[in-house]
Amino acid sequence: MTIRERIAKLNHLQQLKSFKVIASVIIAIVASLLIGSAIIKNTTENPVFEQRINEMPATVTNFAGEEIENPQLAQVRQIQQLLNKAKPGTLMAVGTAAVSIMLILVVWMGLGLVYPALVVVAVGLFYFMQGSSLEVFASIAVGMIILTLSFMVLLRGSSIALSSSRPIPAIARNVLAEAVRMKISLIFIIILFFVLAAMPMLMNEDQALRYRVQLFLKYASGFTFLFVALLVVFFGAATVTYEQREKVIWQTMTKPVAAWQYLLGKWLGVVTLAAVLLTVSATGVFLFTEYLRNQPAIGEVAAYQAGDGSDITEDRLNLETQVLTSRESVRPSLPFSINDPIFENALEARIRQETISNPGYNPDPSERAALKNKIFQDEITEYLSIDPNAEKYEEFVFYGLGKAKKQNLPLSLRYKIDAEGNRPDIFYILTFAFDDGTVLPPRRTGLGFSHTMTLSPEFINSNGEVRLQIINGQLLAAADGNFDVQTNINTFTIPPDGLEISYTVSGYRSNFVRVFIVLWVKLAMLAMLAVWASTFASFPVACLIAGGLFFIGQMSGFVQDALPGWGKVNNSGDPSIYRTLIYYFADWISSIFRVYNDLRPTSRLADGEVLSWSSVTRGMMALGTICTVFYLLGVLIFRRRQLAIYSGN
Repeated sequence: MTIRERIAKLNHLQQLKSFKVIASVIIAIVASLLIGSAIIKNTTENPVFEQRINEMPATVTNFAGEEIENPQLAQVRQIQQLLNKAKPGTLMAVGTAAVSIMLILVVWMGLGLVYPALVVVAVGLFYFMQGSSLEVFASIAVGMIILTLSFMVLLRGSSIALSSSRPIPAIARNVLAEAVRMKISLIFIIILFFVLAAMPMLMNEDQALRYRVQLFLKYASGFTFLFVALLVVFFGAATVTYEQREKVIWQTMTKPVAAWQYLLGKWLGVVTLAAVLLTVSATGVFLFTEYLRNQPAIGEVAAYQAGDGSDITEDRLNLETQVLTSRESVRPSLPFSINDPIFENALEARIRQETISNPGYNPDPSERAALKNKIFQDEITEYLSIDPNAEKYEEFVFYGLGKAKKQNLPLSLRYKIDAEGNRPDIFYILTFAFDDGTVLPPRRTGLGFSHTMTLSPEFINSNGEVRLQIINGQLLAAADGNFDVQTNINTFTIPPDGLEISYTVSGYRSNFVRVFIVLWVKLAMLAMLAVWASTFASFPVACLIAGGLFFIGQMSGFVQDALPGWGKVNNSGDPSIYRTLIYYFADWISSIFRVYNDLRPTSRLADGEVLSWSSVTRGMMALGTICTVFYLLGVLIFRRRQLAIYSGN
């Protein structure tokens, strides 16, 4: 039997329905066993922490002689929760489920012997080159092969789901076929998969695990969204304008296809393509994040095993409480406001001082606002700086923690200090004291990077506040029974984002799902902008319009913040029609797309901030409304087009 005959026989075998049924059953059984084993491994409790909690005293005596809840209990309970949630079985369960679904789809596509063979070849290639100088290239090649095969499987599955003969799904299915044929889409897809496959190879193993995971989440999710967004803009505009230019649209519109069906079908096809790419990319990002999570952190001999015998290392604690979580955070409130009279008086004093050397000095309103803001920022820096010779400490008040107190949730205090150029060989001693008299043991603190400690919810008072004093040094008992401060040598400054209290409200995995749902909704709106622009413009102009609106949406927050500095008057202080028109137009456009920017899904994911379902729902409703408006405008424009005489040029 020749090789061609053997291949034909194998192809006949993989097309048989009996083969598909048997293969699917085998895959489902193996996957169920593996997932069940992973779930059992995840539900196994660690009795050590339960024993420690039972042995620890429930209360301790503070400096005021009062009985308070033992602060160490909150930390032990939080570590217990972290170790119970973050177990390697999750990676195995999710990976097994994803692979089994893909294999079943491959089997029913009639490729049950082809795709697995390609995966085996790719893995064999990696194994053969492991340890050689080509190991990195082999890893990238294997990653690209797996991502590409997954993309083709999901794309084929989407085409099958859109196999109806009705106009809308038929047009959408044709769009997916175009995506495979058109060079513009293939280039974007190849670049996306190459970068995603190569990014894990760029991780520095000597870097703290918290930063490795955070950087990977930030850049992988952000890069995925950017490239898929660019693909949506170019392909969404091309799929309509090219059909007009090549007169292919005549064959479609001469059939009983209404304008609203045509545009909706085009949009559905582009959105489905974006969903397929996001699904493949998100799965790869999630699995590699879980893989990184189960690597040893700094100070660990193995994942979740501290080398010094402690419960958890600081690197692991930072990772689990600041990155791989969904938390609500509160920063300290300022005891002053920019609208306080003291800042207006300081501004006038600064102007009078300047006029002494420059009698003609007369700042316009925008310059006055910028100067006043500079004075305000200087005061914030002064407030966040703790001098060892003057005040020696500063008090900070955190509001809005009533939910954490009501649910008895452990708090995470994150702090960072800057001093002496943030030299890595210098450490400062900090002491934290609370308004109930509790003083925590002094902490040896490195400069220029964040530190995290666990606080008991008992520190939250009845008003939902935490009042915290940070001492530049440590408390020492004096001979008279009082306490004195042994200060550090120099002043340190807390950056504006260097102090916050947060508490976990859900896991990062659910947050991960919500983030990629929001990314897909944003892409759906962007696809509608591209389709709408292509109803009245050529391909380059449509790309420019849709891309410009995309850029405005991404920058709307910056535009809103910059508008007060732009103002509506000229340098002489007189009203300017030109500046006023630009002011209101920029304000109107940026306000429309403000919700697009405020969701901040990728930054929330990388920073461990919760993206609640309520925020997702509000965002979907707002973006859905914008999408509907542009769709109706597109239908109205397209109905008035003379397609018989327009070629798209």
